Amino acid sequence: MLTLFVQHFKSMMGGRAQTAPRRRAQARAVKQIVADRFGPAPGAHPFIVCGDLNDFMQADDQGEPAIDDLVGWDQVVNVVDRLPEADRWTHFFKRRKHYTQLDYLLLSRSLAAANPGPPEIMRKGMPLRAERYPGPHFPGVGRDNPKASDHCPVVITLTQPA
Repeated sequence: MLTLFVQHFKSMMGGRAQTAPRRRAQARAVKQIVADRFGPAPGAHPFIVCGDLNDFMQADDQGEPAIDDLVGWDQVVNVVDRLPEADRWTHFFKRRKHYTQLDYLLLSRSLAAANPGPPEIMRKGMPLRAERYPGPHFPGVGRDNPKASDHCPVVITLTQPA
């Protein structure tokens, strides 16, 4: 059986550094929930922590990552890291022209080992102002609005280990 832990962490609205304590607490809580469910070696079980963690793993002039304890946890693999670095973005922040990963698929170690391929990041709903993506868009998507979202879904097809 595959277990999903679907997340939507606190946004950075109000400032990355100012909102980081809430995301840090959320990341710690997710790790505790997973450990409570699976015991001392949760990575041996098939699970995925997924969703909008609303932070990226690089420090910048706005603050430090608040999710590094979860994303860097030795029990999970951030499968987006399997893509070339320039292709890992799932969000475009227009005011700073900043392309970052805010959306994650963190596969348990065992599930990641059984599924070594990269995910796909679906960008058809991004506004045209996200110029790093020159590919096809959904009908009606505009320069700024309308848009499907300012985030991109991360998709992967999995084979569950026996």
